[in-house]
Amino acid sequence: MQQRLVIANRGEIARRILRAGRERGYAVAVLGTAEDAGTLVRREADAVLEVSSFLAIGDIVAACLRWGATLVHPGYGFLSENAAFAQAVEDAGLGFVGPTPANMRALGGKEAAKTLARACGVPVLEALLSHELAALPQARWGAELAARGLEAPFLVKASGGGGGRGMRVVERLEELPEAIRRAGLEAQASFGDATVFVERYLSAPRHIEIQVFGDGRGGGVHLGERECSLQRRHQKVLEEAPSTVVDAALRGRMGEAALALVRAAAYRGAGTVEFLLDGAGAFHFLEMNTRLQVEHPVTEGVYGVDLVAAQLALAEGVWPADLDPGPPRGVALEARILAEDPRHGFLPTPGPLTVYREPAGPGVRVDSGVAEGDRISGQFDSMIAKLIVRGEDRPQAVARLSRALEAFVILGCTTNLPFLVALSRTQDFLEGRESTAWIGAHLEALNGPLLPEALGTTLAGEPFREALSCALQGLGAPSGPGATFARQTHAELTPGGILAPAAPVLARAGAHAFTLDGVPLHACRLGTGELGVAILGETLRLGDPLATLAPAEREARAASGTLQAPMGGKVLEVRVAEGEAVEAGQLMFVLESMKMQFEITAPRSGRMAQVLVTAGQVLQGPETLGVLEAL
Repeated sequence: MQQRLVIANRGEIARRILRAGRERGYAVAVLGTAEDAGTLVRREADAVLEVSSFLAIGDIVAACLRWGATLVHPGYGFLSENAAFAQAVEDAGLGFVGPTPANMRALGGKEAAKTLARACGVPVLEALLSHELAALPQARWGAELAARGLEAPFLVKASGGGGGRGMRVVERLEELPEAIRRAGLEAQASFGDATVFVERYLSAPRHIEIQVFGDGRGGGVHLGERECSLQRRHQKVLEEAPSTVVDAALRGRMGEAALALVRAAAYRGAGTVEFLLDGAGAFHFLEMNTRLQVEHPVTEGVYGVDLVAAQLALAEGVWPADLDPGPPRGVALEARILAEDPRHGFLPTPGPLTVYREPAGPGVRVDSGVAEGDRISGQFDSMIAKLIVRGEDRPQAVARLSRALEAFVILGCTTNLPFLVALSRTQDFLEGRESTAWIGAHLEALNGPLLPEALGTTLAGEPFREALSCALQGLGAPSGPGATFARQTHAELTPGGILAPAAPVLARAGAHAFTLDGVPLHACRLGTGELGVAILGETLRLGDPLATLAPAEREARAASGTLQAPMGGKVLEVRVAEGEAVEAGQLMFVLESMKMQFEITAPRSGRMAQVLVTAGQVLQGPETLGVLEAL
């Protein structure tokens, strides 16, 4: 009988699993919601099962049964580590592609996993767990932390979930109660579980994780390590296998520690055991992810295994034949392409993919869930694509990564591509010197301009912008400053000239690929009265001199005290009322976008003349939140 697989996920995750299912001859269905309409994977799957939410367990299981599913793969994210979901799937007589519900209960929560790891003799960071916090008066927290050798700064962590959500670094003891409250709210919003605990904080460790695969009876293998130290806001940005600081002996010790958990829990399927490696070379258990990880392709690249196919084989009752626990071969790197703006505090930037061009070539793989003309929604996380490269050695892999990042073109919504290009060129990265604190310490340099100063000046100048705007609109040769620019560069910036479309494009995209004195350049007109330009790894938003702009209106709005949301998203909290006097820096609104929370504070003292939003309201863009007037 043909297996009928339902993927309880979306985007690039669902496309990745769909590909593996198709290779095994499965019929494959994906879930769909109203917010997810029109996505690429819905057009590729054999069926789309409409549900109210990707978190609606009852709806999902009922839809699977109606379609006649035999297997359910949760992907990674959403319900992938939810024991209640796994239990509901198995209770319905369906096969769950992942760990057992008992595995998730034993290892999915960080606190339970810490307890089991300590019992297995695995090194664990000291912590004050949630039940201990609840049993103590706040006044005694400091003394209890000190008794356990825990001193500020502390790390407040959500017990469930992952991705850096529900985490706060606390510099002073008196800030701990509010940090716990805020982390709990974020954890509740992200995972439906407000439980948090306090852990020893290592300021600049390396984040090393071990890929394991268990047979469900206490046996299993590990497939080496991944280096995941390059992070922002406790979320991974770039991953690598193998790590530059892990030799065969350390790999063996960490792998054995990871397998101790696999044996103790009789773990089934793919999982990841995460460790922090301190400056002295000692490793400490962090948590276990009872699912496949976003960064699993780098392990696939150096071990020659398809981990999703391995999951499906095990779900059929067959131990995967190609799970070879030998040494890694070559080097693989993965960069996460995200809809966020590193130059403005990594704010989420949902929006259209007016131009979308993926790189290709030897050793280059792109896992994505989008196509040109799609829109990145603010209702989900910020992932656009994963760029994975492999080389026979690290210099070759790094060179391929840098070239592929430079060739990746996205215009319409702001992305982290320039940031990644800058990171891939740094000497520290080239030499493998990194830690979880490295990005934060080098943020200014990573966000600097990528282009040579002369080229940047040329592109920002009105003559070039006018000429490019003419070319994009098909208006022929520019006049005025644009004509002067064309004569100076010996280039006619019109269709058919040196700066000319390199290939036909879809009319709906409105995009053109050009060359400027031999340099590839992609450009499009944006709906904001701007020109989007991608060149040499840099992405620019340039004012369009031929568009009707209204800077005076924006300046007047700012001067009036109008407070705007920095992006689209949901209003979680309104902490101020009309007529209320506020102090500079006072918390006024809490927003959520792409699963992250953002606090909007008062830019100055004043009085709230108007509050224009309510808790629960969904904002479509940078809408007005309220008006603050001078006292």
